[in-house]
Amino acid sequence: MDVAVTPRYDLDLAGLWQLVLVYVTICAIAQVVAIPVSWMLFPRVRDLNQARGEPGGDLWAADAICLLLFSVALLPSAFGSIHVLSQSVDARWNGSCLSSIHGCVLLCTRLLVHIPFLFWKGMNASRKRILVHHVMVILVYGTGLVKGSMHFWGAIAGLCESSNIFLANVELVKCCSDVHRLKQSFLYKLNSACLTLAYICCRLVLFPAVLAALLTDAYTHPELTVRSSVLEWVLMPMAICCVWGMSAFEFRNIFEGMSKAMDLKVKSASSLLQLEIWLAVLGLLVGHCLF
Repeated sequence: MDVAVTPRYDLDLAGLWQLVLVYVTICAIAQVVAIPVSWMLFPRVRDLNQARGEPGGDLWAADAICLLLFSVALLPSAFGSIHVLSQSVDARWNGSCLSSIHGCVLLCTRLLVHIPFLFWKGMNASRKRILVHHVMVILVYGTGLVKGSMHFWGAIAGLCESSNIFLANVELVKCCSDVHRLKQSFLYKLNSACLTLAYICCRLVLFPAVLAALLTDAYTHPELTVRSSVLEWVLMPMAICCVWGMSAFEFRNIFEGMSKAMDLKVKSASSLLQLEIWLAVLGLLVGHCLF
């Protein structure tokens, strides 16, 4: 019987730092260049009388442009990593590949560069939560990158970034001069519906599914998963639970925005909480049966 070989893409520390430096440079340049690009695409953001980091400001528009580009760029590496590393339990826990390395580096460097941009836009309660998210994700993915483990779980969790494509579109609409007309358009309503659906599938269901699949692997194949350190055992599940909680909190704003765009009745907070709980249960069941 043929034994599946666990794919490994080993990169020495010097090569890793060079790759990180390249990605940091690319992300930093993109974040800065996006500002004059926003001036050209959205004349409204040149108004000096409005807050630069709020809807309609140039920093807001530049951040949304970078979010859109980053989310699109990350997805191919995530799908490629899932395809290569999903073949066996050992590959899921201890395997790595070229796309998983580049995906981890891209995610960590993008969030690292974005942190000072958050302070530049101006901190508020929402951006403080984003800051906590960034630090936690950098710690989790950075650990997996250095140790060469848990790349599959990082890649499948990274599919959540697909929802940010539609979120960035919503943020960019707020920078247009005819924002009220655009919010009445069919495309805006379609984007709002896609954003809600992506949030449900790629966050509220996906994160519990990843957690359940991870724990199922660990329970059914302890001899293959025991090599992971306590740090990984604590960081990965903790990060999944925390990001799910943040996503559930933000989903209420997402759902309310979609309801207004579609002229639907806005559900109460208790109804949405029940929906989120049932979606989490669905995710746990899907994850348990995934492998």
